[in-house]
Amino acid sequence: MRQLIMTISLLGLVSSTYANIASDILSSRTSDQQVQILGNIINSAGLPCTPTRSFFQGLDMSGAAYWDIACSDGRSFVIQIMNNAAATTTIIQCSAMQSLGATCFKGFGQ
Repeated sequence: MRQLIMTISLLGLVSSTYANIASDILSSRTSDQQVQILGNIINSAGLPCTPTRSFFQGLDMSGAAYWDIACSDGRSFVIQIMNNAAATTTIIQCSAMQSLGATCFKGFGQ
């Protein structure tokens, strides 16, 4: 029982220590692997994309990560990866972000 309580405590500590595990894993990959993984996320959402480059914008205050992906047809997207167990993603076209005054392929605070 004592070991179970210690394990649960450690899991809580680990989950509060890491900002975004899914993004950390993605960051540990090569740039080519990042492009492929992010391209797969876009394609899985039904948005055909031959990915050409990716960019990590940063983390927001809740730990959500923002990654940008450019497609060979000129479109680009921002992928928000939530800081939750499912690593829930939201995809927004960069053109829509620009209409809100946000810029893709530029780090937060730059």
